[in-house]
Amino acid sequence: SHGLCAGDVSFEKTLCCMLKELEGHVTTVELRNEIQVTGTVEHVDGLMNLTMSNATYQIPFRDPTSFSNIQIHGRQIRYVHIPDQINMQKAITNQLDHNRHDNQKFGTKKREGYVERKRRERQAVLDKIGSRKTEEFEVLKI
Repeated sequence: SHGLCAGDVSFEKTLCCMLKELEGHVTTVELRNEIQVTGTVEHVDGLMNLTMSNATYQIPFRDPTSFSNIQIHGRQIRYVHIPDQINMQKAITNQLDHNRHDNQKFGTKKREGYVERKRRERQAVLDKIGSRKTEEFEVLKI
């Protein structure tokens, strides 16, 4: 889906592409506070936040608790178990190719045009400042 980036965080520069491939698969996520959550990954966003369904929430030395849906903040994740049936090298390549296609489809070129226009405007201002300094220097030489 489109919108895999969050703010200025580039999808290609994070491990979100790896987690995105887990959508639809059952896996276990270990959190920083020693809690484990096992369930089906439904959605992963650009900040590595996970939404899982049919989840079991396991606090150490306590009985597990079941949830139909649970959301996990990306910054709380310590470790994600990768199911054996997933070829991660192929999965990452597929996700990166899919994201590049989305960027072409949804207007990366438009953004590049905006950046190029701003670069030209900035250069025009710098050129104008440079010509003023040259004129002032010539006035002082007389």
